[in-house]
Amino acid sequence: MKTKLLSILVLTLCLGFISSCNKEECPELFKEGCDLDTRYRPVCGCNGKTYANKTYAECAGVEYIDGECLDQQ
Repeated sequence: MKTKLLSILVLTLCLGFISSCNKEECPELFKEGCDLDTRYRPVCGCNGKTYANKTYAECAGVEYIDGECLDQQ
């Protein structure tokens, strides 16, 4: 029961983050010379795009949350 409640809370927070983020105000601004991690640990960027892991999102210069995006662009 606690696990289901926690899952619902996390999902609600994630959806709130995504819906409050204006995708037009979240452009990718790739930095040169990024040290990218090759492990797949998906994160959802504020632009609605799933990145392989946080290093890719950070290199793209976007804010992100853990997990894949539910509504892909």
